[in-house]
Amino acid sequence: MSVSWKKGLATVASIGMVGVLLAGCGTNSTAPASNGSSSSTGSNSSSSKPVEGGSITLDSTQAVPDLDPAIAFDTTSAEVDEAVYDTLITYSKNTYTIVPDLATSWDVSPDGKTYTFHLRQGVEFSNGDPMDASDFVFEFQRLLDKNMQPKPSPGNQFFMDIQGAQAYYNGTAKTISGVSAPDKNTLVIKLVKPEQFFLKVLAMPFASAVDPAFVKKVGNAAMDTTEAMGTGPFEVQTNNQNQTVLVKNPHYWKKDSYGQQLPYLDKITINVNNNSTVDALHWEQGQTAFMSPWLMGGDGIPTAQFPTIMNSPKYKNMVLKQDQNSIYYIGLNVKPVLNGKPNPLSNVKVRQAMEYAFDDSQFIKINNGAVLGLNQPLPSTMEGYVQNLDPSATYSLDISKAKQLLKEAGYANGLTVDMWDENTDTAQKEDQAFQSMMKQIGINVVLHEVTWKDFLTKAMSGTAQVYQSGWVQDFPDASDFLNTLFNSNQIAAGNNMNNYSDPQVDQWLNQAEYSTDAQERDKLYGQVINKVMSDAAWIPTIQNIGYYCVQSWVHGFYTSPVMYDPFGSIWVDPGHNS
Repeated sequence: MSVSWKKGLATVASIGMVGVLLAGCGTNSTAPASNGSSSSTGSNSSSSKPVEGGSITLDSTQAVPDLDPAIAFDTTSAEVDEAVYDTLITYSKNTYTIVPDLATSWDVSPDGKTYTFHLRQGVEFSNGDPMDASDFVFEFQRLLDKNMQPKPSPGNQFFMDIQGAQAYYNGTAKTISGVSAPDKNTLVIKLVKPEQFFLKVLAMPFASAVDPAFVKKVGNAAMDTTEAMGTGPFEVQTNNQNQTVLVKNPHYWKKDSYGQQLPYLDKITINVNNNSTVDALHWEQGQTAFMSPWLMGGDGIPTAQFPTIMNSPKYKNMVLKQDQNSIYYIGLNVKPVLNGKPNPLSNVKVRQAMEYAFDDSQFIKINNGAVLGLNQPLPSTMEGYVQNLDPSATYSLDISKAKQLLKEAGYANGLTVDMWDENTDTAQKEDQAFQSMMKQIGINVVLHEVTWKDFLTKAMSGTAQVYQSGWVQDFPDASDFLNTLFNSNQIAAGNNMNNYSDPQVDQWLNQAEYSTDAQERDKLYGQVINKVMSDAAWIPTIQNIGYYCVQSWVHGFYTSPVMYDPFGSIWVDPGHNS
């Protein structure tokens, strides 16, 4: 499959229903951590007392583009930022349960609009500076500063419902009226409307504690590229295009139940190597500690090596599986006139014909069975997923019906469309398969395969007639998929890339966005899903399963449907340094 998603963080991929650890090896008895931290049990844990010290080496297919948590909006950056920075709240291990992190507790007002967080005392940044509530106020100001240099935060969109956020963003207010620190240990956030998912938004790396004195000293540019200062388990020693090195934060506040200070590891070295086949070979030879979707992209195991690893008696017992809230789809642009020409895809029957001509089993085969089929714009692991779609929203492979629909639409002699995608090997195979499927019903697909950057420029302009893209959760809620991808107010933002617009769908989405009734939200989102699928807004293709290949000498590793790799809980066999 493609290794890129349009936007989003898979940690926060992210996220819904409780995720399940599907497979693994080893025992599950590492002692839990204290001080509010989650335990380090997992499918690669040991019954013995965790050993402090040691180091691991990892491979990554991409360099870390953004160290600044206010700027990072990609999975590679989030993998590192989550190890360096802490947020007010986080998720418990491999669940969707929100638990304390830098906040020990919080209160929510009866109207759901005021959140009061009580902060953990005695926490320090890795340089020894004390952390307090004003550090979060400072970070929210950075998030909502549209003129921040060298670039503003892409995360501001998630916090616009805070009182005064829009005024501060517009430059008409010098402070954010809805964010305050009554004292060093208390943070108050006030919303203009209640958001059922607001805690999930706060668990995103954007809302991390940062050290104002350090940021002002080094500047935003250095903060994003070579410098970092958080309260997390590790600090950045090196970050460049070839390597990222993390070392133990000596001031980290968490300890395990044995009284040992976390993290256990002294050092993590991440080497950048975009040859995923070589990365897999390094792991097979024991040179690297683990492979994961956040390091390797896609499902975590390079496509070419998937059969070898999964069919090997030696390696298959080292593989963990985790359902992921990430999907892929083929977008069908519904704009009546596109690039100065009448667009046949504005006719719903043409789009429905393409739905009936699509065979997801071919995409599954291309990906060596490492993915699941998809029939709607939500992954099956997400709360709000519709178990039984309406008949009008359900499609199966039916070439005769597809041809009949094209005839009814006035295209009995066929038509030609342009398709855009990134130029990776797997994406090209999928594009060619789709091209062959459409040819069976008389649709000629002209392929334009370009770099990921150029693809985004074209698709986000709203001028790509057909395109293949994907979405990974920013936070675990159906709104992050449905409202972002189908609300007409997202056309200008470049998220609704196929120009889909329906007043009834907008009404349902806007109502669900601020409803605090979970059953009502599920009902509304179900109506949205059935409507956009009846309208054949786009063709769902596949959803990801995350595969994690973990060496037997690595302990404390666990998977999560929301969080990135648990660097803070990992320990290795005594004397083992990879």
